Amino acid sequence: MTSIPLRVGPSRLKDTALALLSMPLLGFVLPFVVFYVVLAMGSGPGHGDDGDGLMWAFLGYGMIAAPLAALVASVLVAVRSWRSGYRFVPVTAALAPFVLPFALSTGVLW
Repeated sequence: MTSIPLRVGPSRLKDTALALLSMPLLGFVLPFVVFYVVLAMGSGPGHGDDGDGLMWAFLGYGMIAAPLAALVASVLVAVRSWRSGYRFVPVTAALAPFVLPFALSTGVLW
């Protein structure tokens, strides 16, 4: 008779390491990358600052797209990792988009 392990899934070390890695990637790196990519599209060739307000429009698009991308990515990571058996990654993925705005609004980093 074969023995059945009690816990099937990723190890706790792998789960913790991925959770610690996902927090800054989903909460800090992804929103800034999306924000700067949208701004780069607005300041490309032929889109100089000639007073038409186009750069302000891309600034607004970037400010909307960055948190939206972080929220969508965090929900996808949380659902996929939860279904794969991870325990800490879904929690940190769900909290990641809110940690940096909370830290900036409380003045902890200043």
